[in-house]
Amino acid sequence: MSTSTMSYVLSEPRLPDSKTMQRLIALLVELAPTGRKMDLEETTGRFLDLWEKAARAEADPLPSLRVQEFKKTGNAYLHLADEYQKAEIWEKTLFSKNNVANQWEYVARLASELLPEDHPVVVEARKHAKNRE
Repeated sequence: MSTSTMSYVLSEPRLPDSKTMQRLIALLVELAPTGRKMDLEETTGRFLDLWEKAARAEADPLPSLRVQEFKKTGNAYLHLADEYQKAEIWEKTLFSKNNVANQWEYVARLASELLPEDHPVVVEARKHAKNRE
């Protein structure tokens, strides 16, 4: 592995692919300080486990800070219910379709951070969000 590739892999905010990660681990084990015996297979296994966890976290990012705070206090679902109710009320008033759709979009975003993508609340909110002028 060239020094430029190694520098790129270590400075890039995204994870390298599995093969590149394995090459980097092998290089780092080889460059370990003398007197410190490292088992390549064990070290590779340990790092690849961490890499897999990081890859899952990268693919499935944390909910927004707002939703994380709601979850800590137990208010996330109450907030979602309030926003859902607000969207329903707005639909029956003189608000523009665009404002109502924006509210449903917000509800869909909140709901998708709390519920599975196929949950009826998420599906319904996304359906309403598409209903613009």
